[in-house]
Amino acid sequence: LIVFLLNLQNMNCTLPIDFSNLLENPDDYDVKIIVGKEENIKEFKAHSLILSSRSIYFKNGLSARWARKEDGIIIFNKPNISPLVFEVIIK
Repeated sequence: LIVFLLNLQNMNCTLPIDFSNLLENPDDYDVKIIVGKEENIKEFKAHSLILSSRSIYFKNGLSARWARKEDGIIIFNKPNISPLVFEVIIK
């Protein structure tokens, strides 16, 4: 583990950029997050593994107990948050 951490520090780590790219090009996504209401709705495609590992809110919200699926994709509706605010949160 120590060797891995030292190697990670010595190389140009692109992990944050890689995660950001997943939002821009959401290949193999498994979550659709629909935010806003009426004419101000936006859909975000994301990856449940990343969301649930980075946020207890998403870990609970995306669990089998709460999540609704359509064609294998988790549908997560949040009409009480604006798309602009959610975009800041997700990034």
